[in-house]
Amino acid sequence: MNRMKPKISIAMTTYNGEKYLREQLDSYLEQSRQPDELVVCDDRSSDTTLTILEEFRDTAPFTVHVVRNEINIGFVRNFENALSLCSGDIICLSDQDDVWLPDKLATVERLFAENRQAMVLINDQEICDGNLTGFGTTKLGNILALGYSQNCFMTGCCTSLRREWLSIVLPIPHAISSHDSWINRMAIAMQVRLLCEKPLQLYRRHECNASNWIASSITSVSKVDAIRTHGLKSAMRGWKKEMETIDLCIERIRQRAAALESMNLALPARGAIKAFEKRKSALERRAQIVSRSPWRRPAALVSFWLSGGYRNFAGWKSALKDMVRP
Repeated sequence: MNRMKPKISIAMTTYNGEKYLREQLDSYLEQSRQPDELVVCDDRSSDTTLTILEEFRDTAPFTVHVVRNEINIGFVRNFENALSLCSGDIICLSDQDDVWLPDKLATVERLFAENRQAMVLINDQEICDGNLTGFGTTKLGNILALGYSQNCFMTGCCTSLRREWLSIVLPIPHAISSHDSWINRMAIAMQVRLLCEKPLQLYRRHECNASNWIASSITSVSKVDAIRTHGLKSAMRGWKKEMETIDLCIERIRQRAAALESMNLALPARGAIKAFEKRKSALERRAQIVSRSPWRRPAALVSFWLSGGYRNFAGWKSALKDMVRP
């Protein structure tokens, strides 16, 4: 991106969003730094969503493109389509039912200008009820309170990226179930993700939200809630899914080697591959340990511990879980 004022696009997807859509659109109009372009991909809504979008398009002070899919393609492919149609230097992802605070785009623009190496930016958001009443909780705050790393914060509607990053993450592999985790995980791996701890939007929780993760709770949470939610249930399915995702990440990094080199990211890319391979190896070891009957686990578990394997996870807490989980 050059040093001239960047063009900012919003990539929005909609599906039967008539209830809250107008408030989200109005929050674009109230931005202190107006967007240059809004691209909306509608996934065959059957309510008045399309009418609302067309009315907004006809009166908005910036370019609005409304695209209606020929068939329902799901939210991942819909976001992929919206991103691919954006022409901005900076692209901000948006859901249909939240509200952006007036300084969101100005803050995103400034942070990208101040951090030239950053390819992806993620900002915190205040969690509210359906009427946008807040209770003092934020998404990042909940994630940290649950004992998770800030790298677990991968919410798509809080994500902005440089146009160059599209050449790395698009197309999104069909085995990937979440566009937001794919975009953010690749950026984290290559150390080009920037975190804005200031909430820049209101996250509306209602009966139709796609995510029910505990970190999206309106009320405050703690590590006890994380234990209560996940407990000691089998983790094999999740580990297998993560290993498959790691393979896809490594494959994409290797496929985009030339593009990454042109971004001066060849060295971080090699480091990312090594880190992914280490993570996968550690997951395989844990899977081998818990596949044994509990009384046959201690020797292998201690060996893995002494080799430093559990440093890739939550240390002694992960080791304890592996000792007793089914």
